[in-house]
Amino acid sequence: MRSFPSSDLKQTLGDVLHAASHGPVTITKHSKPRYVLMSIDDYEHRFPKDARKAIAVGDMPAEHLAMLEQALHGEPDGDLK
Repeated sequence: MRSFPSSDLKQTLGDVLHAASHGPVTITKHSKPRYVLMSIDDYEHRFPKDARKAIAVGDMPAEHLAMLEQALHGEPDGDLK
């Protein structure tokens, strides 16, 4: 992974962006790695979107609401694990 000091970013931005287009780049401060810069394509490949989402109880499908209520009241349900 290529590395660039943060103090040189202003003068070397073109080089940094070019390097980041080919792979992650480490940005250092006081000779220690502090940040990583990568292309959006690399980022999305390494960190795929999470399909999970939060929904309000009022928007929850009825069958999920029933399962939630059963779990909250300690009622056994063969489908819950």
